Amino acid sequence: YVDQLPKQIAGKVGEILDKKDEKKQKDHYCEQLELSHLQEREVQNLSGGELQRFAIAVISIQDAQVYMFDEPSSYLDVRQRIRAAQVIRGLQVVDNYLIVVEHDLAVLDYLSDFICVLWGSAGAYGVVTMPFSVREGINIFLDGFVPTENLRFREVSLTFRVSEEQEVEASDRLHATEYPE
Repeated sequence: YVDQLPKQIAGKVGEILDKKDEKKQKDHYCEQLELSHLQEREVQNLSGGELQRFAIAVISIQDAQVYMFDEPSSYLDVRQRIRAAQVIRGLQVVDNYLIVVEHDLAVLDYLSDFICVLWGSAGAYGVVTMPFSVREGINIFLDGFVPTENLRFREVSLTFRVSEEQEVEASDRLHATEYPE
């Protein structure tokens, strides 16, 4: 959890980032994640959102084949979530992988090429589905049912849909063109 970072890492933000900067891109990520003004601040004095952005920066400046992020949008406001998602998505190149655990479906939609749904009980059992397309993975999550595993993990499906009538009205307004007589 990001709020546990100050117990694991001591020192100033800038010094820690300098030590971890394998790609020589510290300044770029500090600007992108709005950390430039925090270089002299002790990690233990960062807020939750600042800690989250710091954690994303620490990972981003390292050269890795696999990058892992656990709920990178937590503690961030909407604008910061978008910026963090852009930074994380920018790490993906041909020869590496991103593994992101995320509950914000908008962020997940932006970040993902494929989605695996995870379900289980800590320390007991768990299911990781095969990779699905982004749309299919999100719909499986919303439905609460994994058809490939015949597994219902939620009693009630969540719906996130505009009624068909509203969709037709919106479509008609979008495509309506009036010409002067």
